[in-house]
Amino acid sequence: MIHITIILALGIVLIQLVRIRLIQVDLFFPWFIALVLLGIASTQLTFVNWLGAQLGILYPPIAVLFLVIFLLVGVIVTLTISVTRLRERQAAIIRKIAEAELDKQEHS
Repeated sequence: MIHITIILALGIVLIQLVRIRLIQVDLFFPWFIALVLLGIASTQLTFVNWLGAQLGILYPPIAVLFLVIFLLVGVIVTLTISVTRLRERQAAIIRKIAEAELDKQEHS
């Protein structure tokens, strides 16, 4: 029962981070659902054994760890894409401001 309590507590913390706008919902929600479902499923021994068998891993709990690492890599890639888009927008804004300043100086 403690494992479900921990999963729910982590879920509540993440929802609070969304509520106070430290995390955006569009980036966060799919990964949150995947991690919660994996957290709940990983408490079931049959799921852990099935996943280990499907991945050909002799020690099934390692399969859950691999799946978590895969999900975390997905989160990192999503965040990297977002940061890249923000940097591109920032560079475009800086270019526009620089052009406006140059035009302003030329007309003065």
